[in-house]
Amino acid sequence: MTDAVLDQRADTLPSGWLWKPFGELVTHSQNGISKRRSTTGTPTPVLRLADIREGEIVESSPREIRLCDEELSKYVLRDGDLLCVRVNGSRTLTGRLVYFRSRKLWAYCDHFIRFRLESEIAVSKYFAHYFNTEAVRSYLGKHMVSTAGQNTVSQGTMLGIAVPLAPVNQQRTIVAEIEKQFSRLDEAVANLKRVKANLKRYKASVLKAAVEGKFVSSNPNGWMRTNLGTVLTTIEAGKSFKCEERLPIIREIGVVKVSAVTWGTYNEEESKTCLDPDRIETRYFVKPGDFLFSRANTIQLVGACVIAQKVTRKIMLSDKILRFRFSDQVLPQWVLYWLRSDIGRKEIQRLSTGNQESMRNIGQDRIRQIAFALPNLEEQRTIVAEVERRLSVIEELEAAVEANLTRADRLRQSILSQAFSGRMVGKDSKGIPDTPPPFSLAAERQARYGESR
Repeated sequence: MTDAVLDQRADTLPSGWLWKPFGELVTHSQNGISKRRSTTGTPTPVLRLADIREGEIVESSPREIRLCDEELSKYVLRDGDLLCVRVNGSRTLTGRLVYFRSRKLWAYCDHFIRFRLESEIAVSKYFAHYFNTEAVRSYLGKHMVSTAGQNTVSQGTMLGIAVPLAPVNQQRTIVAEIEKQFSRLDEAVANLKRVKANLKRYKASVLKAAVEGKFVSSNPNGWMRTNLGTVLTTIEAGKSFKCEERLPIIREIGVVKVSAVTWGTYNEEESKTCLDPDRIETRYFVKPGDFLFSRANTIQLVGACVIAQKVTRKIMLSDKILRFRFSDQVLPQWVLYWLRSDIGRKEIQRLSTGNQESMRNIGQDRIRQIAFALPNLEEQRTIVAEVERRLSVIEELEAAVEANLTRADRLRQSILSQAFSGRMVGKDSKGIPDTPPPFSLAAERQARYGESR
């Protein structure tokens, strides 16, 4: 392998280390079983991608097939085997190595390549960690084949990668140190993910309080009970036509994708390119302040809505993204928070149609039927202002969590970089940066805003 990302000069390694092609350390490599050939034989769990979560095997409900003795001999997994994710929809996962250890007898499917190493000179976990380094991931990103939404790496690509071969006793030391530091880092990341989940729940509780009238002094029972149709003046839809699946460049016209309104803010980067000038209609261009609503998506995301803020590109509505215009009786932000609340989500899901969870649709007539409460305008302004104040706090905290998660990823790569440059063994070891401190939602909120809850 000649890729410049992996520097194979001898003077880049500590004394006693060598660059070796991974294939020279592998005693056996084998793609997994692609189809069952036997109608009789031993019922055997077959490892699939779904059985691996965050690099660990989940043994709860494996799929079993019958394998004859010859197939068992060929596809059985042993402790210490390395499983390479050979094909996957995610470029991040393709080419990952998973260290196999299980009390069960497993075979494995053809989404994996099994590598068995020469145990006298190679510690499997050492190479599992090495293949997660940024240099290797970058190399694999350039050499995997992508077709029909799937990414594939070959045995030849994997076996040709140069690896820094340390003496076996140092490999064990390095693995122990990596796992000690990763354990600390994993604990910090788990804490950050808990905070992220708490913020999501807090956001839902803010919307719930809003639609229940908790932010105004008047009795919400006095609010007008109606449906969305009473405040909707128009619903506009774009057109459906074939576009080029790429972001439009300067002076090109785009068509908005469903994903542009899915995650809470309008994202004009989620658009495709219209190359037919006869299809371009300026009246369909998204403008700042437009209320956009997704009429088709999964059961969880149908009815996702946003108010467009940042608009720098010429992007047209599609047939799946609707634009709402409202009467003077209502603030668009009040409608937004109502539809995003549990009450609004339940109404949207109740009125949506379709037999599959993966694709639901809600038509314009049903949109107008969505049950809706209408406070007076002054109350709407009070509620909207309070919701926006609280959501801005949440957004800042979410940004802090994401920054810490990004920092954790960088630290993980820093640990691996030091490990495979020899700085975790012998007197030259310099240690690693500190892991992120535990993130406390209450402490962060108190420090920033003086809030106790």
